[in-house]
Amino acid sequence: MSDGDTVPFETVEGALERQQARAAGISLTAAAPPKLAKMLLPGERITFGTAVHPAVLMLPIFYLLVVPTAFVALQWYGHTHAHLWFEAGTWPKVEFAAELALEAAALGLFVKRLFRFLSLRIVATNRRIFAIRGVIIRRITPLGNTALAGSTLSQGFFGRMFGYGSIDLPLADGTPDRFRDMRDALQLYREFQAVANGVDGDEWKPAVRQTIIP
Repeated sequence: MSDGDTVPFETVEGALERQQARAAGISLTAAAPPKLAKMLLPGERITFGTAVHPAVLMLPIFYLLVVPTAFVALQWYGHTHAHLWFEAGTWPKVEFAAELALEAAALGLFVKRLFRFLSLRIVATNRRIFAIRGVIIRRITPLGNTALAGSTLSQGFFGRMFGYGSIDLPLADGTPDRFRDMRDALQLYREFQAVANGVDGDEWKPAVRQTIIP
């Protein structure tokens, strides 16, 4: 080696990050569904996994708490002021029916979002992205590289604050057009682009193209 040659140097922080990434990959591999582990190709390893952020449950829980509280406060105010128009005639029954309808709608929204929270997970390897759906019956779908390359990340104010967001994909057969309210959205989007462009760690490699050649 001559004096003009350069020697690769890895800082302590870089080595620590690499070890942490390797440990995270091992833990993700252990936590991956056995069916997915059997689908991995030679040299393929799990690098990242995420699911729907629990923030999706906050709005229906808020409704479930606020609606009955509001009607209880309204009834208390009506009892202390008996001359008010909504305390006479059929209005108390209308109020009760409205409360039941709003509570049923809030409960339905909670069940819908809870099912989405439990039934969707995204797992990234160094070569592919898998969407895992279902609670009882689990479906594993590899996402096409063309859709991954054209994906778009969107985050609102609370998404940027708490680290979640949605990723839109171009419509394709067998793949959803949107992954909504995903945890670690920025890292997930980076994994999408890394797989689509053939990036494996610090190296660029040809991506596995999931297209049918006629």
